[in-house]
Amino acid sequence: MESATVSRQHLHQLVEQLPATALADATQYLEDLTQRMTQFAQEVELLSIIQRRLPDSQQARWQKLREQFATETLDDRAYQEFLTYSDLLEAWNAERVGAIATLAQLRQVNFQSLYAMLTPPE
Repeated sequence: MESATVSRQHLHQLVEQLPATALADATQYLEDLTQRMTQFAQEVELLSIIQRRLPDSQQARWQKLREQFATETLDDRAYQEFLTYSDLLEAWNAERVGAIATLAQLRQVNFQSLYAMLTPPE
């Protein structure tokens, strides 16, 4: 924390030394830097939603339940577990699509292109 304080103090000293004509440029630079850092933090949060996956053990269980569902060999307990996973993954997918839409807006890119880039082929 000390180095951040020293850096802020140094920055303050530098700003005090600037001529008035350069203050607008310095202010604009700092505002741009702050906005880029904010956008970066937002992108990191969105990418964590977009890339969210089940842990390997749960993914294996989900795959087994899907296979049993396809062959109609689920008992009642397994069917309830299948529905629980289905509901969770459906909710995650909706959040994922929303996060991709938000990320596309932040980056000012086409949603479909970004979706295709971030979605692995099945």
